[in-house]
Amino acid sequence: MSGIALFVPTDEMYHQAQELLREKDNHVVIVKKIKTEEAVTEAQKAISEGVNIIMARGRQAMAIKRYTNVAVAGITMTAQELGLLVTRAREIVGKECPRIGIFGWGDMLCDTTHFNQLYHVDLKRYILKDGEEWRNTIENTREDDLDIVIGGEAVVDGAYQMGIPGIYMSSTGEGLRVALKNAESLYYMSQIEQHNYAQFSTILDSAFIGIMKVNVTGTVLMINKVMEQILDCSQEQALGRPAVKVLKGLEEQELERILKGAADNYSTFLTVRDQSIVVSIEPVLVEDKPDGAIISCNRMKRLDINDRDVMKEQYLRGYVAYGTFDDISRNLKGMQKVVELAKLYAQSSSPMLVEAISGPELEAVVQGIHNYSMRRNGPFIMINMAGLTQDQQMQTLFGKERDGLWEEEPGMIAEANHGTLVIQGIDKLTLQTQYNLARVMRTKRLMRGNKLEDSQIIDTRIIACTAKNLTELRREFKFRSDLYFTLKSLRVKIPNLKDRREDVGYLLESFTKKFMEQYGRYHVMTAGAKRVLTEYPWEGNSIQLEAFCERMILTVQKRTITEGYVRDLLDELYHHDSSIYAVSLEEQEVRKEVIEWKKEEPEEAVILRNVLKKYNGNRTLTAKELNISVTTLWRRMKKYGLGEM
Repeated sequence: MSGIALFVPTDEMYHQAQELLREKDNHVVIVKKIKTEEAVTEAQKAISEGVNIIMARGRQAMAIKRYTNVAVAGITMTAQELGLLVTRAREIVGKECPRIGIFGWGDMLCDTTHFNQLYHVDLKRYILKDGEEWRNTIENTREDDLDIVIGGEAVVDGAYQMGIPGIYMSSTGEGLRVALKNAESLYYMSQIEQHNYAQFSTILDSAFIGIMKVNVTGTVLMINKVMEQILDCSQEQALGRPAVKVLKGLEEQELERILKGAADNYSTFLTVRDQSIVVSIEPVLVEDKPDGAIISCNRMKRLDINDRDVMKEQYLRGYVAYGTFDDISRNLKGMQKVVELAKLYAQSSSPMLVEAISGPELEAVVQGIHNYSMRRNGPFIMINMAGLTQDQQMQTLFGKERDGLWEEEPGMIAEANHGTLVIQGIDKLTLQTQYNLARVMRTKRLMRGNKLEDSQIIDTRIIACTAKNLTELRREFKFRSDLYFTLKSLRVKIPNLKDRREDVGYLLESFTKKFMEQYGRYHVMTAGAKRVLTEYPWEGNSIQLEAFCERMILTVQKRTITEGYVRDLLDELYHHDSSIYAVSLEEQEVRKEVIEWKKEEPEEAVILRNVLKKYNGNRTLTAKELNISVTTLWRRMKKYGLGEM
């Protein structure tokens, strides 16, 4: 039984309600006169009988709103009803301009802004709140010198105890009429909402993807059956909780951007309960403003490599990626875009390129890609091509034939079948090796001799890594175009630490704390020392910074780490190398020639060369430091033959 319940506090309002309900059709199924202390109990009883809208007045309405989830249509005193009460109060007092106190619960009073002018009174409004505060409000009116009060039963009783006359806030029935109209509108809206909800639920439950609906605060309002299966969570367990708590791994900042209208949509990939999930978020727009969002999750099929013996062999041979994206701290702001892009690329099986120097960041990203992908159960292998001859490169990648059998010495591409092969130093490959690698990527076959039947079909995801500019190598005909364009489409660039100043500060604090705890010491770093270390160009990235912090903590003799100490240590370690090995005569001659050449070079050219080198050839930053325009810089570079830097 759905419908409206009407609760009133007096016999007078009860009879008014009965007359009103006889006038026209309505959906009121319960009409009761109740005491205030019974309001919540009666409301809960009505709700259990199927009522979805309740009409009530004053303190009763406030109690029902507070302790139930049902929609409440409050009975408000209209201007006409309050005007009659004010006129009556003025007559009782008999003063020219009496001071009248009018008391109401919540929003039960209409606007009385112009009552003083209309009725020639001094009207004081008092809004009562739930709990025991309303008693204090009545008690505090002693200081207001009221001539008379208008309010409910409790207010009138309190006024009489203070020697102030009072008038009970009776109704003419007009307030009931307005409240019934509002209640009918709420009922009509609830019926439409139930109808839409039923349709929406049917559509959602028949969908093949997981659907979650959230409100503007990111709280879950609904999930369908497929989403329950994906999350292993019932709708009852999910409702009312933040979406980022229900769907683990969902970026809270990205969801907030959608809900605030800062982004039109968002998509990413998550691993939920060992399932690879494509996640999309679309805003629900009402009058071009976000009123919530729909989060959809689509399961991707993971490569089925669950053979226990295969997995055991991979572990024994070290073909396992231990790192995940969680190893990259969320506090490393300069790495967040890299991680987000890497997560997207992880779901592809196409070759990709990572531009970065070797270090923890590179290993965390490539291992994270493997463990975030559908290949996580497959082998993970990292190899480095630096220093290998062409024959060694070919054997490492493609294997070596022994006694006519390739299987005895397979290459790393075959070893990483159904998994991931990370090739560091891709720029070190010879052109012949590049050709063979590009052919394998394109055909998905490893050729064993000249016969097609001797080929092996492979499914290895290649991640190539380089610290070089492949575009420049291609222009110099040192890197094949087919391999270049194969790798360039899915490209991730890990910025050097010197380009991530905010990350330097975080890592500096983390490493310093780590080594102070490790060696049982406590030191305080001055602001100047922090500034010097933050602005220092850490060419060795976090590896260099971590090693420096350990040396710094080990050798500092004072409690305070000063700017002077830091500068001296940097000079000692990286600028004034005190190697115990003597420089060879050949190296001395080379250095001498360089020095003589620099003496002959104009001072302006030397300055230009040094600043360009400082910023890795970035002309904008160089011009800014030299306080000249980019055009002027270009002309001077051309003058001194520095155009290739």
